[in-house]
Amino acid sequence: MEFDGNTFLPAVISSFCAWFSMYNILCLVFPEKSYEWNCRFVTLVHASIISTLSWIWGVFYNPWVFDNPGGEINVYESLVVVICLGYFIFDFLWCIWFYTPSDKFMLLHHILTIGGLLMVMSDGRSGTELNATIAGSEISNPFLQFRYFLREAKRDKTWIYEINDFIFMAVFFVCRICIGTCLLYSTWMHPQPWIRFKLGGTAIYIVSVIFMYNIAMFAYKKYTRMYREWKNGRKMKNGDISNGNLGKKIQ
Repeated sequence: MEFDGNTFLPAVISSFCAWFSMYNILCLVFPEKSYEWNCRFVTLVHASIISTLSWIWGVFYNPWVFDNPGGEINVYESLVVVICLGYFIFDFLWCIWFYTPSDKFMLLHHILTIGGLLMVMSDGRSGTELNATIAGSEISNPFLQFRYFLREAKRDKTWIYEINDFIFMAVFFVCRICIGTCLLYSTWMHPQPWIRFKLGGTAIYIVSVIFMYNIAMFAYKKYTRMYREWKNGRKMKNGDISNGNLGKKIQ
């Protein structure tokens, strides 16, 4: 199915209705769960599906994205855009409805994403690098949502929680910063992508860098605290504890 002016809008509306319906079904099936829990489950499903589809159709079966950016969008890339647009419109409206001051940056991220998706579909170009961006951006999202579910299940003191935390941070850094930097550079250096696509990609990249900075600060505090706790635990195990203000070890 080719998407044109007559079919694109109905397709996006259908995508939005599908995600919105899933959310409402979850609210009915799990009334004991919070609205955020149900929304994050929808996010988990979307991230799992769209990272797979964007990798298959936008990277694996396409020309190498670092050498051939700026080409015409194909039907499979368009389908990924339609699915993404429906989801991000749903999540944007959800964030507005349940707005908190901490959501400001996420709303900005969603505005940039929706704008970029619409721009690619309206111009019919740069579908390959857009799908590669979606794949790299969404592949770390399931680990982020799994982290939330583990915390809600009171499993945040387990090894699986710590392993998931590390994988999330590592995947985010590799895909969004390392690969993302290479993709942004190749897009700017290539003559084919239009300037507005280059600027849009740069805006999304800056958002990723800000996210990465926040994650790095969190990781530094987290692992510094864990190291101190481990070090203090070793001291206690070895009897290396200060005795009052004398600084003597208990023998």
